[in-house]
Amino acid sequence: MTPFCDWLDVTFSPEHSPVRSLRALLVSLGAEVLSDDAFRIGEGTVHMGARYGVMRVSASGGALAHFRLCGVYMDWLSILSECPHRITRLDAAYDVPRDGADVLDELRRQYPTGQVKLSRKAMSVKLMLAVRPDGRETGSFYVGHRSKARVTARVYDKRQERLDHRKPDGPPRTRYEVTVKQDYGATLRDAAEPERLFWHVASPALIDKPDGVPGWSPDWSQGWRADPRPDLLPAEVLERRLSNSAELALLRDIADEMGPNGRVWLLRQLASVLGVSVHGSLSRASSSLSEPLDSV
Repeated sequence: MTPFCDWLDVTFSPEHSPVRSLRALLVSLGAEVLSDDAFRIGEGTVHMGARYGVMRVSASGGALAHFRLCGVYMDWLSILSECPHRITRLDAAYDVPRDGADVLDELRRQYPTGQVKLSRKAMSVKLMLAVRPDGRETGSFYVGHRSKARVTARVYDKRQERLDHRKPDGPPRTRYEVTVKQDYGATLRDAAEPERLFWHVASPALIDKPDGVPGWSPDWSQGWRADPRPDLLPAEVLERRLSNSAELALLRDIADEMGPNGRVWLLRQLASVLGVSVHGSLSRASSSLSEPLDSV
């Protein structure tokens, strides 16, 4: 139960961005390519593309969770740190094992006027509620919803959200989530160690900070940079991708249905797509498949 980074947007100059290395890491992890600038990995997505003169790299909470699961989260941050950059959005989240309906009831009593101060200026509260099968109201408590504020927050019933998305049920869980935007002063160290930033924003307005948490300020990282990460060689990227490719495994199984030379024919087709000439045994195997292929 410690704060964790649940969303991260970073921008770069299009001329100096680590997109190539980021793509290589995603491919090596078996990410699904959705488009030229979008990947699906785990339960999340990563977007990388140039717009309005900047290169934006955006990783959702599901993607970051998958990086942590695979042990490459710090590798991701290390690659991001290799080029001059700016944090344009960072979400820091914290889960507690409490019923979301109880927490939302407490917050509604605490802020009857619908105004909460996360910084110097009070922001409006927006509630999005629904009635559970047990008759209780639950949902989300937003502070600064859809505003242009540099810092906003959300408290919501994480268990109910999972059920709403038809995911497996679990014990009661409430998520506290703070979002800081461009110019707030967050750095990649806050993505690596979000505890200070989370409590700086969330306490005492939403939840009390535990003892012993150091304070946060925009310059606390002192130019932090992740340890250098060796670049993956192209051969390593391809080997990892091919060995973990569910699509390639499916193609192999279909080729097996064609007979003993089905995989050889598949290899010939792949070579053709890649623009590579295939000779010898592959050509002979292809000719032996000519009759059954006519009926496929």
